[in-house]
Amino acid sequence: MTTAAFPSWIMLERFVFRRDNEESFPNAPISVRGVTSWDAPFFVAFCLADPRHVSRIYARLPGFPDPRKQVPLAILAAHRHVVLLRVATKTSEGAILQDFFIYDATEGSSAFSLKALPACMEPDLDFHTRRDGRRIRRRRAPPQAEKEAPAKRRVMAIGSMGILCRDKQEFAVAELNLFKPSRTQIFADICMLRSGTSSSGNPCGEWNSMRVPIRLNGDNPAHEDMWLLCCWQTDTVVPFNRYLCWIDYYRGILFCDVFAEPTPTVYFHRFPLKEFPSTPNRSKTSSWLYRGATAIDDTVLMFVDVERNDGIGYGKLKPSAGFTISCYSLRLNGEDWTQEYKVTSEQLWLTNTNLPREILMFPQVNIDRPHVVNFVISEFKYVMKKMWVVAIDLNTRTVESFYQYINGFEDRETEDADLTIEKSDFPKPFLPCEFSKFLRFLKVILLHICNL
Repeated sequence: MTTAAFPSWIMLERFVFRRDNEESFPNAPISVRGVTSWDAPFFVAFCLADPRHVSRIYARLPGFPDPRKQVPLAILAAHRHVVLLRVATKTSEGAILQDFFIYDATEGSSAFSLKALPACMEPDLDFHTRRDGRRIRRRRAPPQAEKEAPAKRRVMAIGSMGILCRDKQEFAVAELNLFKPSRTQIFADICMLRSGTSSSGNPCGEWNSMRVPIRLNGDNPAHEDMWLLCCWQTDTVVPFNRYLCWIDYYRGILFCDVFAEPTPTVYFHRFPLKEFPSTPNRSKTSSWLYRGATAIDDTVLMFVDVERNDGIGYGKLKPSAGFTISCYSLRLNGEDWTQEYKVTSEQLWLTNTNLPREILMFPQVNIDRPHVVNFVISEFKYVMKKMWVVAIDLNTRTVESFYQYINGFEDRETEDADLTIEKSDFPKPFLPCEFSKFLRFLKVILLHICNL
């Protein structure tokens, strides 16, 4: 296999293609194996594609529950050479069992390169989140009873988890949630594992919990940023330089320096938006569909906002309606956002007559060429929708590539039927990954050794 099989970065589909039959499991360039803490073996394969197209992850999960009832394997995050996976099941009593694994591309593509993280036995902090988003004090057992009670696995909120690498040997996995005791006090509740920090000698580290204050821009506790945090909901987690960035696409970014000593530091930076919602209600605007943040070379964070002008949250553009694409950059240690591009739908449609007159969703900046942004276009009139991926050069306002990703009803009898159903019901953005770059580097070294 040539190094061309390993792009410098990929857009990975978050949907996991489950193929329990060994014959239907792909013979991919990257195939790894793991074993859960309840002794269940599983297999994962990555099928890579140039980032103009979408890469896929396949899983063989023999003996796991029916995929129509639960999702046993999920890809959570990636940074540089590592990918974070979660494998889960339910016990006969209905309890959730979670295992977390790391795929490390610097160790090659051997069949045994998944590292199991230790189970998190950290108890929840003294408060928990209700369904309405409020944090309330939980009842504590008497100190002696709590001391004698057996330790329980903590169920992690996977939507609030991220991974960050520092050098090639050290990484941190963290979960962050907000504790809001009042409108003038906001704290970050962090549960974190840092590799090489285990007193038991486990190279993957051990979990620790902490509550830290959030720094705001300004000394006034009644500052508008405080209210934005009171309405906070995490949409995604993006690694950037020394930070893990928890992002609410309606409000802004929580920058968390997970390697800071003695405890992580967290500060809030708002997005360059014209206005911010006054409540946590997201049902009308669906802005998370039209915004995206991407880290470029650990020095610049790019933010793309597609603003539709028809007042509709999710759905087909109204007749004669359009949108505006705004692209901003935030440099490391920079004070504020800088607008890089502003392009209207009329400008795009004028020079690209084949581009459908539909809204662009899930912007993903090209990591190698930041002036190029990938978008998803969807039809809205069918239950099983057709979708396309389009790459647009914002500098020249031209379409670089355009291909059909899923084919609607025509996918019903194909291996993509489960993907099309899932994406039609609940579309999600792709996950940018760079681990294939490290595999290409290893391939070059091996080819050099073979030619000696």
